Amino acid sequence: MGVVERASGATDVEPTNPPAVRPHRQSTPLAQALAATGDRWTLLIVLALSDGAARLNVVRGRLPGVSSAVLDHHVRRMVALGLLSRRRFREMPPRVELQLTESGAALLPAAGALARWGMRHRWSVETGCERIDADAVLHQLPALLEETKLPEGTIEAVLDDGCSPHRYRFEIVDGRLAVAPTPDSAQEPQSTSARIEGDAAGWAVALGPQRDHRGVRIEGRRRLAKQMLEALPH
Repeated sequence: MGVVERASGATDVEPTNPPAVRPHRQSTPLAQALAATGDRWTLLIVLALSDGAARLNVVRGRLPGVSSAVLDHHVRRMVALGLLSRRRFREMPPRVELQLTESGAALLPAAGALARWGMRHRWSVETGCERIDADAVLHQLPALLEETKLPEGTIEAVLDDGCSPHRYRFEIVDGRLAVAPTPDSAQEPQSTSARIEGDAAGWAVALGPQRDHRGVRIEGRRRLAKQMLEALPH
């Protein structure tokens, strides 16, 4: 049973009935790590929470192809393993927020390294039911560019799906790309060095194996925007 906090505006740390973690026949540190994280979704959930706490439905939106039941199963398992904290806010409608623990955040370098390996060695033209999900790849840009030094600046990436555009703001500090912090006030001006905008098809070609940028529109510091796109692992 989880601990319940009773302060004003408090949240409940949800009780967990964790799914069993299948033991590994080989008792080594790597084998134990793989037993905890070597499934299809755990490291993807870690990367989905790389920029801080997020609501459960936001995390689901960052994981194309995951069902609510599968996500809930893995979240409960990760909570039991000490990789995630899960809080239910006593609001209407109910709100559930997930956040990496110190142990979970320590997996970010490993998840990022695997993402870069995948882009270098397994990134292929989509076939069959497989498709490039530009929204998910955009969220992983900081991990994919972890080993790259870039000029300082701020880049906005906009995926316009014809309904409500998905916007990502990144800042480059000391050569590293990171998610730009949210301003304290909605009225606070947000300067942008470069802006890249396109629909799902344009972004898929720009981020996919073809690396063709003609399907996206670039404004501002074009060289900075192209440097970021061209720096993705090949």
